[in-house]
Amino acid sequence: MTNPRSFEGRPEGAFSFRQQLKRATADLHRRLETELRLVDPDLSLDRYRRILECFFGFYAPVEAGIARASSAGPALGLPLRERAALVESDLLSLGLSRRDVAALPRCADLPRLSGTEAIAGCLYVLEGACLGGQLIAPALYERFGIARGSGASFFVGDGDRTKARWSVFLAWLESLERAGARIDEIVASARATFLSFAEWAERLDDSRRASEGATPWST
Repeated sequence: MTNPRSFEGRPEGAFSFRQQLKRATADLHRRLETELRLVDPDLSLDRYRRILECFFGFYAPVEAGIARASSAGPALGLPLRERAALVESDLLSLGLSRRDVAALPRCADLPRLSGTEAIAGCLYVLEGACLGGQLIAPALYERFGIARGSGASFFVGDGDRTKARWSVFLAWLESLERAGARIDEIVASARATFLSFAEWAERLDDSRRASEGATPWST
């Protein structure tokens, strides 16, 4: 059995914890990005709306799961952000009613979220998405003229404070490592979160194509 504080049998310290997470999740991260294609030059407003519906169907239940798990155990020591509400506000800005949003499908095949390590791995994916949002938000404004409050609040996120939030998160993650958290469990949870999100996006896309005879995420 490998040392629980090492990754894939490498000696502890061979890679930083952050590098371990990035390397371990790179394939699934690419899979999700390939499915969503948020930076494609042919992105339409209609397809963007459907992508937001996909995000809401994942973020709403996974954030609820994190809240339940964190309240059932020791204090995390990290203030949580609720991003599903931002997605909902964007969908409302783009023409959906609150009843429409409430009726959207929710992902049921979620990563396991019991214990600090599982929560940390999941948050690595959710918090990291905010960094990507800083690249996506300007493209959305240039293409569709939408910004915070008009359909791009989720990707704008914390705006200029995003990097500071990411630094706080990384410091918290490293504090878990120093306290003896099981690195392999955090890595496994991060991979499980990426996989759950990618499969959710793929299922929605397959279902829509089957009903409409359309190409992936097309108009």
